[in-house]
Amino acid sequence: MGEEKRKISGRSVSLPSIDKFVDQKPGWPLLKRATSRTPQVHHWHTRKVSVVHWVMSLPERFPNSETSFVKKKLQDILRDHNKWFNYNVLKTATSDFSQENLIGKGGCNEVYRGILEDGKGIAVKILKSSTKKAMTDFVHEIDIISSLSHQNISRLLGVCVQDNDLISVYNLSSKGSLEETLHGKQKHKHVLSWEERFKIAIGMAEALDYLHNRCSKPVIHRDVKTSNVLLSDELEPQLSDFGLSMWAPTTSSRYSIQGDVVGTFGYLAPEYFMYGKVSEKVDVYAFGVVLLELISGRHPISPENPRGQESLVM
Repeated sequence: MGEEKRKISGRSVSLPSIDKFVDQKPGWPLLKRATSRTPQVHHWHTRKVSVVHWVMSLPERFPNSETSFVKKKLQDILRDHNKWFNYNVLKTATSDFSQENLIGKGGCNEVYRGILEDGKGIAVKILKSSTKKAMTDFVHEIDIISSLSHQNISRLLGVCVQDNDLISVYNLSSKGSLEETLHGKQKHKHVLSWEERFKIAIGMAEALDYLHNRCSKPVIHRDVKTSNVLLSDELEPQLSDFGLSMWAPTTSSRYSIQGDVVGTFGYLAPEYFMYGKVSEKVDVYAFGVVLLELISGRHPISPENPRGQESLVM
């Protein structure tokens, strides 16, 4: 058998052909679909599950009439929490989505800095896709993030659907991400003091405790990493990007089995990476990696390090 290239969040991993593992027990071959972003829908997903099922029934690409109906479904999700943004308002706020305001890009996503008429800073995240899967991912993410309210979790301000663009709007974090602060190459970047690192660690712990134990329906983030921790002027951390998140299982086993392993290499818990087991512990493991980054200033994976020392954890 030949070898196949599998990919996890931008990093390629060479795996033997999957045919070799058809009759074997679960293990690292689960990585065969590692780039999937849509969690499987299980019987314990009771909140708005009909919305997700409805979107899954859409054709692979849908006409404008279906897009209008999707808007109504999203309005149902957001009716108590958020609002819809006018597309032209967002165009004005971002100077027509100018390259000067582009602050993040990856896959089908682009994130722009914007200023509303009242002077409020916003981050505008655009998913440019019209596929059924993209809409499912978008609805699922909005369904989860709109249910959360915590000072250490990035707050959703609203959404906009314009043709094939699926847009979500958040508060702008003026200091960028923790990854940029720790590893960025800016000439005059701020070096975090130990007190500031401790503050960030405590804020992150508070966010995860809220997700796992104190929100109305527990959530597993599944992509905790320094690039998803945004910092305010006061260096207050906010956990962001819930595109891979899922409702936590409520079965007695306290974990679910996911056929698709998603996340970022270097932050994946062993039981998830090897066997697809998902519980709040995968977030706790990733948080431990973030703590090591805060303390050491090292990347979780450093290929330039001596052989055997590439990983911060293993």
